[in-house]
Amino acid sequence: MTAAPQYGTLIFKGLQTGKTYSVDIYVSDVANALVHFDGGAGAGASSPTHWIPPEDVALIDYAQVTGTSDTTKIRLIRNGKPTSQVLRYSMFLTTLNNRPPLNIGFRQGTQVSAIQLA
Repeated sequence: MTAAPQYGTLIFKGLQTGKTYSVDIYVSDVANALVHFDGGAGAGASSPTHWIPPEDVALIDYAQVTGTSDTTKIRLIRNGKPTSQVLRYSMFLTTLNNRPPLNIGFRQGTQVSAIQLA
């Protein structure tokens, strides 16, 4: 199949301030490729492959546009080390109004990234 890149959004909540950080992502739909995060000009193929929170945060929501053909989920990564948290696209589509609640913590200064999985 041919890769079908799509976009998504990760929503983080600051644990000290309560501020919401909405971080757009670009999913290239290539297995084992890193997800690209908005670095200030929108998320795209040349965007950074990580985001660094300015305070301790919790990932509280993930919304993914449907239509990928080669990948089905992402695995979250902390400071270059894969975590046990795998988020399947089908459970977090932008069209769903009942996405599962998330509460995945990241410390201030952590390099947050994700890898695409088939």
